[in-house]
Amino acid sequence: MDARGSSREPDAPAALRSDDAAWNAFVSGANHGTIHQLTPWAQASAGKGWRAIRVATDSDEGPIGAQILVHRMRPGPWSRGYATRGPVAAQLTEGALRVFTAELRRDARRHRLTHVYMDPELPRGGLEGRLLLAQGWRRAPHVQPNQSRIVDLARTEDQLWGDLRTSARWSVNKARRNGLEVVETRAEGLAEFVALFDETVERIGPRLIHHSNVEAVFGAFDAIDAARILLARDPDGRAVATLMLIACGRRMFELYGAASAAGFKARANYLVKWEAIRRSRERGFVSYDMWGTDLPNLAEFKAGFGGEERFYDGAFELVTEPVGRLVVGGVQRLRGLVARGQGRRTSNASSETVTGPLGTGEPR
Repeated sequence: MDARGSSREPDAPAALRSDDAAWNAFVSGANHGTIHQLTPWAQASAGKGWRAIRVATDSDEGPIGAQILVHRMRPGPWSRGYATRGPVAAQLTEGALRVFTAELRRDARRHRLTHVYMDPELPRGGLEGRLLLAQGWRRAPHVQPNQSRIVDLARTEDQLWGDLRTSARWSVNKARRNGLEVVETRAEGLAEFVALFDETVERIGPRLIHHSNVEAVFGAFDAIDAARILLARDPDGRAVATLMLIACGRRMFELYGAASAAGFKARANYLVKWEAIRRSRERGFVSYDMWGTDLPNLAEFKAGFGGEERFYDGAFELVTEPVGRLVVGGVQRLRGLVARGQGRRTSNASSETVTGPLGTGEPR
């Protein structure tokens, strides 16, 4: 998994629609390309009843497109779409967003989509959000984390180390003094990752995502050599902290992490995160995305490692079949009432998990 030489330009929108390799190269090379627009993300979501389509067209600035996860809404003939962190383009200009929206409306009719959700990485309060509204999109509750912390890796290791807070550097050094070491694995480390993951969610709160979903994500990205697991081991060889790293072009994402109670006490979570940043820089990646700082305690922990806090403009919805949208919305509300009457927890789009279709909740 190396960031150098990872992408090539596709020839035309037709190739982006039909050729997985061309699409992945396009996403990997784009400024707004993320792991959620790569084909392995769609493959990992398939087990939850989502299928993928791709919408792509040309603009004056070059191709623009999105991988859209489609979910059939029964009963009835309609489906809904979710373009996780889409669309992808060299530049999200007014012209590009206009032609993309028009192309999406045409494709939505063919696939009988009532509405499409989209949560692009647009700066909060920026021009791009207003451009989407002008094209007929409307604001919606966000599904993915609406803020994150990004570390610029185009600096020396000493500079990155200097950006850590004093408390974070102390914790990394304490972990080293405790004899902890970090190893990098692939599929052979997945069982240990899952064990730590399960222990962590049982300790800190309700399960927002099942480990089978985590395994599906890792397996899909591992198949294209874009996934790694870092494990912090204690002197006895036990795994006590872990991170799952997923690459997209020259961007590295830490998607999931966990630590045992013993690892937390030994500051293993600090060591494994520092090693993830350091090793990503060594491999030639230019940015490290800590993926989500919506939760206060988590945000404070991640802030200890430097980087820039990014705030995004939230999610947008394009209604493509108004009558169907009303019917689907009514069915969802009815199901929610029935579920609450039976004492079951229901999902709310404003409190979704960070994985959208892969988690317990789904965009409405």
